Order: sequence, then structure tokens, then C-alpha cells
Amino acid sequence: MTPPTRSRRGGRPTREQARLLDETVRERALELFLEHGYEDTSMDAIAAAAGTTKASLYARFPGKEAVFRSVMAWAMQRADWPVAEPPPPDLDDLEGALTAIAETALRRALDPAMVRLGQVAIAHATRFPDIARNAYSAGFWPRRQLVVELLNRHAETGDIALADDPEVLAEHFLGLVSGTPARLASFGIVRAEADRRRHVASAVRLFLRSLRT
Repeated sequence: MTPPTRSRRGGRPTREQARLLDETVRERALELFLEHGYEDTSMDAIAAAAGTTKASLYARFPGKEAVFRSVMAWAMQRADWPVAEPPPPDLDDLEGALTAIAETALRRALDPAMVRLGQVAIAHATRFPDIARNAYSAGFWPRRQLVVELLNRHAETGDIALADDPEVLAEHFLGLVSGTPARLASFGIVRAEADRRRHVASAVRLFLRSLRT
């Protein structure tokens, strides 16, 4: 991203300039935290990477911990990071929709940036337990609600029978699809594409067998 245009000499930055600087600070800080971790990333390095001054950075954040919390939360809430979310699948096709959701969940969970984010969050879980919890749930968002909607729709038509709360079932499904692969990826173990496709197909079949009337 191109660094934001600096403010006019002797004047305050415009609202657009401030917005662009805030965005640049978050993006550059995220890159540094993912590459170097929390301890080895300094406020000086963040300011330099964002093309701003340390004084300007401190005007936005009281310290590195505040930057870390803000940036990690920002990354985990984004629907376009590390890759953009695809359009929702056709919810009338139960198996097709589950397969599409599973593939998207797995792709997000195995993206190198998401794997690294999880590693950083786990490494600092004692100091930032809330970030570690959010990193775990980031792999499910925003697909959990989509699975809930899908299950409710097909339960109403009688295609499936829900023996448990749809939200619980949705979490089980997403855990089945992406939980183990994400855990393996955190140790550097990533299966081949063909193996990932078989994993998704098997998970979908197993889940559907548990729901069929």
C-alpha cells in the first residue's frame, strides 16, 4: 500500500490523510508482528515501516501492547484478510453448500498469514489470553452463522433432523473440517491439495450421515 500523503506544512492532517495513516500503521504493524513476533517488534520499527514518526504513533496508541491488541483484533475481524471471503453458496443445495463452506474454512485456516497469526497468539497466550481465544474463533468467523442458517433451512424441509443446537453442530462441523489441519499447519505440516480435497469430502459425508433422517 502506498504510504499516506503527508499533511500540509504546519497544518493538521486532513481526515482522509489521518484515515490512510491509521490504515498504513495497522497493516505495517501486522506485518512486523507476524514476521518478528511481539517481543522483537518495536515502536520505532512500526513507525518507520508506516512512514511516520514515533510521536505520531504514540499519539494514536499509548504503547506497543495497545498496538498489538488493536492490530490483532483488526486482522481477525476482517472479511478480506488474509483472503477475501467468497460469495455465500447456494443454501438450497445442502451437500454443495457444506462442501463450499468447508473448502473456504480450510483455505482460510491454512493460509500462511493465518497460521502465523495463530502461532503468535499462542506464543503470547499467557499475557494476552483474549487474543488467543479470538485467534481460535477467527477460523470459524463468519461461516458459523452460515452453517446455522443452512442447517435450520434444511431441518424445516425435513431433509435433516437436528439432534442438537444448530450453533453447536456448526462448531462441530467447522472443527471437523479445519481444526486438525490448522493444528498440523502450526507445526509446519501441510497436506497436499489432493489430500485436502479428500479430507473435506470425508468430513462432509460424515457430518451429513449424522443429520439424515
